[in-house]
Amino acid sequence: MTYPKTTLRIALTCVLALGLTGLAQTGGATGSRAAAEAREPACPPPGGGSCYFEYYESSGARTIEFDPEVGRCYNTSSGGAVRGTNKTNRTVHLWPTSNCSGSATALVSPGFSWNDPSHHYYSFRPIR
Repeated sequence: MTYPKTTLRIALTCVLALGLTGLAQTGGATGSRAAAEAREPACPPPGGGSCYFEYYESSGARTIEFDPEVGRCYNTSSGGAVRGTNKTNRTVHLWPTSNCSGSATALVSPGFSWNDPSHHYYSFRPIR
């Protein structure tokens, strides 16, 4: 084998090894980023204003969940929520069952309110 061929093979091996290392690191970072996003608050950064999800039972009892996390399921009170306000920067899904089980039947866009006394919602979850 001649010197130029050996040099070329070593160079190609190094490039291939560096490329595979970069791909492996990118793949790991993507998974970590997704996990971090799932735990992030559904709110503006600190100092960006109030962030909460507020709901009322049919009896008028009010509950506020400050700084709710994206992807986390929150159960409402035993009376269920019939109206409320989404003061987060994420869409919030509402469920007619506890523990966000089954299919979400309503959603509340960021900054919007809802009022539906004919439907009680027993859990909610902020989403992306």
